[in-house]
Formats: sequence, C-alpha cells, structure tokens
Amino acid sequence: MDALTLLAVVQDARRALIGARVRSVQPAGLHGLWLDLATATGQDSLMLLADEVLPRLSRGGRRPPKPGGLSSFASAARRILPGASLQALAHQGLDRTVTLEFAYPLPAGGAGCLLVAELFGRQPNLILVDKLTGCIIEAARHSQDADSRAIRPDQPYLPFALPARPDPRVLGTVEAIEAVLAPHLCAGLGPGVALRQSLAGLTDLWAREVVTRAPAPTGAGELAHALLDLIHHIETGPWEPRLLLDDAGRPAAAAPIRLRHLPEIRQESGASLGEVVERLADHLNRRHAVQARQTRLRQVLRRLEVRLRSRRAKLANESLEFGRADHLRRMGEILVAHQGYVPRGANEVTLPDHAGGPDATLTIPLEPALTSAANAERFFKAARRGRRGIIRVTARLAETDADLERVQAWTRRLAEVSSPDALESIHGEMVGTPRLLSPHDRVALDGSPPAVRSGSKRPAAHPPPGRVGKASPGRSRAPGLDPRRFVSSDGFSILVGRDTKGNDHLTIHLAKSQDLWLHVQGHSGSHVVVRAPDRSGNIPRRTLIQAAQLAAYYSQARDHGKVAVDYTLRKYVRKPRKAKPGLVTISQEKTIIVSPDKSLVQKLAAPEI
Repeated sequence: MDALTLLAVVQDARRALIGARVRSVQPAGLHGLWLDLATATGQDSLMLLADEVLPRLSRGGRRPPKPGGLSSFASAARRILPGASLQALAHQGLDRTVTLEFAYPLPAGGAGCLLVAELFGRQPNLILVDKLTGCIIEAARHSQDADSRAIRPDQPYLPFALPARPDPRVLGTVEAIEAVLAPHLCAGLGPGVALRQSLAGLTDLWAREVVTRAPAPTGAGELAHALLDLIHHIETGPWEPRLLLDDAGRPAAAAPIRLRHLPEIRQESGASLGEVVERLADHLNRRHAVQARQTRLRQVLRRLEVRLRSRRAKLANESLEFGRADHLRRMGEILVAHQGYVPRGANEVTLPDHAGGPDATLTIPLEPALTSAANAERFFKAARRGRRGIIRVTARLAETDADLERVQAWTRRLAEVSSPDALESIHGEMVGTPRLLSPHDRVALDGSPPAVRSGSKRPAAHPPPGRVGKASPGRSRAPGLDPRRFVSSDGFSILVGRDTKGNDHLTIHLAKSQDLWLHVQGHSGSHVVVRAPDRSGNIPRRTLIQAAQLAAYYSQARDHGKVAVDYTLRKYVRKPRKAKPGLVTISQEKTIIVSPDKSLVQKLAAPEI
C-alpha cells in the first residue's frame, strides 16, 4: 500500500472508528489482526496486516477464517485489546507507520497500549507497546537490526528514523515544496523524476498524476501547488475508490480517487476503500501463490535433472564394467585349455589367444591361492554376473533416459505457462510418475518446509510405511523397539531398526555420537548403526560395505540392482522438532553404492541372548 492511499485509509478509519470499543480480536494470517469494533452507529471492523505481499490497513473487511493456532502476538492482542477503546490514529506526514492508541475504562486511568503498524519494507510489522513504559509487549515479527533497533518483548520501542527526503505534508506550503523541487528541475530532471527524488511518499503513479494535474508541469511552483491540492483531495475527500489495472487488465494498485492520467478502462470503481484494497490483496496473494508454486516446481525439477544425470553417469560406468563379460569368459576358457601351463602361486600368466590371431597372447591376472581351474571358474562366474548385469543396467539406462526426457519437457512447459491449471497439470504428472520423486521432493512440492535445520543439512531418513523385509529364519520377529542385531565379518556390532519408532529409539537413544549411522538414499527404510569401539570412529571398509548392504536390503530399494546408501557419524544426525517417527536430518554425509544382499541376514545374524 503506497503512502497516499494509506493516507486516505487512515482518514477514513479516523472518521469512523475513533471512540470505538474493541469487542474481539482475531488473527488474520500469520502476521495480522482483525479487530471487531463497536461504534456509536453499530458494528465495524479494522484489519491490520503486516504481510509481505501487500502490507495494509483496511476498514470494513470480511472476517478472516479461524486459524489452526495462535501466535504469541495474536495471543497477547486477544489478552490486551478487548474492552479497550480506540482513542487516536496517528499518521505522521506520508510515513507508512500508523499508530493506534487504545485506552481502558476507569479505574485503569492512563493505562493503555499502542498498536504500531509499520507497513513498509521486506519485513513489515505490527508491534504492541505499553503506553506507560514505552516497552514492547509483543510483536508479529521479532528482529535484531544491525543498528541495535531490537524488536522483541520488554525492549524499548524505537521508531524508524524519518526518511532523508522531506515530507510534503510536513513542508505544508507551496513555497517550501517549490524550494525543494527547483534545484532538481534546474539540474535537467523531468518533473516526474524530480518529484520522486526530492520528496518522500511519492511513487511513480502519483508523480505522474501530479504532473497531469499541473497546468505548467515544468514549473516548480505549479507542481508544488498541484501536489498540495492532490494531497488535500486525498485527505479530505470525497473519495472515489479505484482498482487500477495494468496493460494486461490485471489488478496492480489501489487509489482513493479517480486518476486523470489513466484511461477509464484501466480503473474499476469500488464500493469502499477497504473493498478495493482487499480486492487488490486477493489478486496479489493469488499471483504470489502461483509464483511460489512455479518456484517450487522449478527447484524440484532442477534437483531431479541433476539426480538423473548423476544416475545415468553411474549406470554408464556399470555398463562398461559389465561389458567385459565376454572378455572374462575368454580368459576363463584360455585357462581351462592351458591348465598345464599355469604355474601354481603365480599372480598372472601370459597364454596364447587363438581368437585374437595366430601369434596373439593374453595376460591373465590370477589369484595366487587358487588353482588354475578355480581361477577359470572365478572368471566364468564374473562373466555370468556381467551378462545378467548388462541386461539390468540397459533397462535402467532406458528408464533413466525416459525420466530425464520427461523432466526436461516439464521444465520447458514450466517456462511457458503461468496459469494455476497448467501448473496443477505439471504437478499432477510429476506426482503420478512412479519411482521418480523422493519423499523430500514430495514435501517440497506440497509447499511444506522440509525437515532441515540449517546449512547444507537435508532430509535423509524417511519413515518406512511399515515393516521392511521379512524376519530372519529362526529369529524372533516380535515387534518393538529392540533392533535387529548383526555382527560384521570384522566383529563389529551392527544394529538395524525394525520400524519407525524402532528407528527413532535406535538413533536417538541407543546410538552414541562416534557410532556410524547409515540409511538408504531416496527411499524409506531402516536406520542402521555400526557400533564404534572408541572415539576414533574408524570402521573397516568391509564392515561399512556389509552395513550398507543391510541398509539397502531393509529398505524399499531391496529389489534394485545398485543402491546408494548415505553414511555419517551419529553426532551429525538430528531429529527435527515435531518430526514424524523415523524422520531425521543429516549432514557431513558420504555415499556408497552397494547391492542388497539377502545372504548377509543369516550370515551375520548375532546369536540370541
């Protein structure tokens, strides 16, 4: 709300509401109040909103919906204001700070409070101030400015410093305003620019209106006279509230009077100042919601593209590795054909390779502890695994390429659309695509704040919907907080959570700060903890791999060929306030790629006690 429109709104409220008694107070959004007032002529209302989209003050607006909860500021206002009467509405010059003074009936005497509305800047605010002490009772936003202007309870309230440019209402006379304007006009500035740069409270809209109303817009005296006449008209009325439209016919601003420099087609009349201001606010809030949704979609799509490109690069590397299956099989066949020429205990051997030509040879690496036949079987087994792997990797590469193409198509569409229906269509397609979005992506798309505390921390362990995996043969699968217990090949204890509550119990109550904590990346699953014997936190590589394989197996990714598992020390795992069971945030994490291994469940199972 610009300063001149606010001037008219304050004058309107002052005429109608001085002496009114506060009947009730209701929150209006996160940073606003709606006052139900009893006046001499009946019932009225006043809305004060320190909203980033359109901070405003309006009279006679509709009652806002009941909130789910009360902020500390709304609670203080509901405790203090009912029963008080509005004694004064102070608005100094064209400043966008309005002070409402409330007093209580006798015997309270001079006791009362001030409600200060700072309706400007990126952090507009509403502040309750004790009238006797001048200290802040509560505020919609708490802050500690660099200039030591603290906005928090029990601190003295310090008003903002007045703007450096003079206020035309404070100057008050044609001569005073002319003296301020003349140097800027003499410097060659246009009249509109000179008005904006020399005087406070004038936007481009009102500067152009002053220029239009001035009979000789190049003279400082004529401009000063037109400006004072315009301010007087806005201050005293009669008002003709207008909703101003941009070139595309969308609401862009509100004005208390008809503007001469705009065509009538771009001005819609309104029943009252409050009604026009609320119509503008409704449009701006809808546009802000659309822009916020576009931003969320754009951020998620950017993350998806980065993730899919990374996955594709890893799959391409796996494809190259599995592509060596024929070469491995050939080495096995050459070893079988030349068993008598392979010395026992050798690290490698060079043998004829007839498939490569009459004089071709092939150097084959060997395991010294194995026989020639066992080494050949080792190559045959690796070749069989490679042939199976190449089929799986090829399918996943095709799936990843399709997902990447889909994400890029959504990104192109998002850059071209802005309607809520088009955004909803893209959102629905993204949510409906199987296995594309992680739980963190879904939270971000819904506009909920992710479970992140600060810095680079991100949601890691999402609660599994139920039990993941079947119980180990021969072991009890009784539910409860007690984790599954395993012992690694190096003798380290590995604990695996059974369900969401068991995950919380394991991570928060059982694990120590130096223990290693693991969880599958991007899927629901169990928390896994490797007990560290000392504060060094050193865990053997084989134990890390086995713990990661268990984390992959006890997750919804158990059927995937390769699974990314995040790991970090327990001291870098945090439980967000009011987070669902099993949901934590992590930092300082690293990632390891493993294959889920069902055989480890029996192989590493700890004996029952």
